[in-house]
Amino acid sequence: MSWCDLPAELVSGIADRITEHADLARFRSVCPSWRSASAAHAARRRIPVLLVPSEVYSVNRSLWSLADDRIVEIPVPAAHGFYFLFASPRGWTLGVASHDLSAKLLHPITGASESLPELPPSFRDDDRKILRDMVWDRSPEAIMVSPGKGTFFCRLRPCGDGSWSPVAGCSQDADHVSSITYCDGTFYLLDGSTRRVMAVDGTTFAVAAVIEPPDIVLPARYSWFEPNSALAASSGELLLIVRTSLLFEVVYHSSEGFIKVFRADVRSPAAAWSEVTDGSGIGDRAVFVDHFRAFCVEASSVNGLRRNCMYVARGYEVVDDDYGMDVYAKFTASVLDLAALTTKNLEYGNLSKFREGRLWRWPSWFMTN
Repeated sequence: MSWCDLPAELVSGIADRITEHADLARFRSVCPSWRSASAAHAARRRIPVLLVPSEVYSVNRSLWSLADDRIVEIPVPAAHGFYFLFASPRGWTLGVASHDLSAKLLHPITGASESLPELPPSFRDDDRKILRDMVWDRSPEAIMVSPGKGTFFCRLRPCGDGSWSPVAGCSQDADHVSSITYCDGTFYLLDGSTRRVMAVDGTTFAVAAVIEPPDIVLPARYSWFEPNSALAASSGELLLIVRTSLLFEVVYHSSEGFIKVFRADVRSPAAAWSEVTDGSGIGDRAVFVDHFRAFCVEASSVNGLRRNCMYVARGYEVVDDDYGMDVYAKFTASVLDLAALTTKNLEYGNLSKFREGRLWRWPSWFMTN
């Protein structure tokens, strides 16, 4: 009898006692029978965790678990010296050094890494706000980044030459890219101020389509708000969620606000937004939103996520003395019910105790693929 012949019930019981993501990934890689027997446990772990900014010169990085309010330190030696670390829903993170714009793709769980060329000069500024607010995503063959104005792509080796090229049709003067989302062979670039979406072919990097913004009329009582927009992609469909006070409201905020959800079928040659008015919202999904992007996760009784809800991560600064000298950053997460328009603050326990020197970096959701 080999290890692969262990009873499925025994393998499942062992998997239920594994608490670390990396250990579970190794356990499920042993053989197909172990992978199958631990599928239910893996599904329960398919919940995004929050990558919170950590000490730059440490080999460890901090992850906050939404499921059990744990903050775990995982060793990521390849991240040493990278001031900025931006997470993604595909398991990879982008590390950027603020002093020389060097960049690297990192996988915190597997330890894999791939060096990238130095970012273009338009990412450089004295106070690092451009780097802090840059957005990115990757496909299997390439990575795309934007400092806000203009967008660049780099084909990953061995397919490319390891250099950055501008995306033709994405002006460095006019466009303001607030998020980049890759799905099914296409990069979607959202202009957060106009809610215009540009679809860029993931092979040719030419603009394939432009989805014009939906018509939105704010009620009079919200006319002075500037709505925030979040774009999420799933197979064949884009979701655009527009709401007042979406990302950076203070911790003790009112949940009252304006919200609309739009869908676009990207399989249609003339994709356009249609408002969701039947109360279904985003269905049996949850949308995770941070400063860089939004993405969908299936919600179920197995993983414990709430359907038709938005999980928002953000950072804010706290002044801890009368003179404004002791300032530090804290991070929080909240969940917004898109049907009831109620907000629950998830800043409790260990996340509420975590702090950084100043708000120079944003937290970001990470899927431990």
